[in-house]
Amino acid sequence: MIGLLENKLKIAVALVALGLIYGVYSLYNFSSGEKASLDSELSERQSQTENLKKELEGVKTFAQNIPAVKQAFREQSLQLESVLESVPRNIEMAGLLRKLTMLAQNSGVEITSFKPAKEELDLGFFKGITVSMNFRGGFTQSLVFFDQVAKLKRVINFESVKLKAQASNKFASRQNLDTEVTLKAFRLGDS
Repeated sequence: MIGLLENKLKIAVALVALGLIYGVYSLYNFSSGEKASLDSELSERQSQTENLKKELEGVKTFAQNIPAVKQAFREQSLQLESVLESVPRNIEMAGLLRKLTMLAQNSGVEITSFKPAKEELDLGFFKGITVSMNFRGGFTQSLVFFDQVAKLKRVINFESVKLKAQASNKFASRQNLDTEVTLKAFRLGDS
């Protein structure tokens, strides 16, 4: 019986010894092979983490700057609107005629003809169109009309102005003039 116990003890010690040898062997394989791959994966993950942290900082900086960018965008939009009032993207002859007719009525002159040229002039960044216009009214009213046109936000240049006195009655209280005007209206170019 003691011999049997000794055999069982020897077998148990042998199994423990084999288990230890197998454990040492597995630890050696882990440290030489898998540990190296896990270490490289760990360093790669740490590198990715650092890159993501830098990207996050950039996004935070951008996010903090958004109100300033929005404000700058609003200011630029207002400036563009102001420029487009002065020099619109298209000529809109009907709108121009409407404005000039309103100014003529306010100043006491009557527009008798309004003839835009058929071709636009290419002025580089701008395009222009020449308009021939005739109106009738007193000298003072004509000057008021010119003044009101000059005060428009839209850029309009008077290229030429010819004033002709109408044949009048000697007893008329004021002398009427026939005025021929060549003006140029502008728009932004297509580029």
